Amino acid sequence: MRKTLPIIASAVALPAAILILGPSITVRTEVLHHESSGEAGVTYEHSGARWSSDLYLVELRTITGTSYELRLGPNAAEHYYPVELSFGAEPPAIRDVTWLPDSVALTFTSGEALHVPASNFRSVR
Repeated sequence: MRKTLPIIASAVALPAAILILGPSITVRTEVLHHESSGEAGVTYEHSGARWSSDLYLVELRTITGTSYELRLGPNAAEHYYPVELSFGAEPPAIRDVTWLPDSVALTFTSGEALHVPASNFRSVR
């Protein structure tokens, strides 16, 4: 009986660890879309300076599945404001991005729309 207890504990602990930690362990990251507000002539003020902002649409593959997020901010490849996307079964695809002085507006090919205020992403460092 003593030898089976560690086996049973391991059999319970491993699936529990995968369920708890799996979504946070990224196996692969793929950039599906990237652009900069500077390309549209829009910059954002922060700490007395003006900065362009990056936008990345990223596919994240984890142990437990696939998710999608937007990453926004100056140098968003490194530091970013994340926006999790879940519009349905199909991967999100961006139809249009409109950089505004106080926000960014996105339209997806699914017809979904998203508006993110610049105050959320302009100071991300």
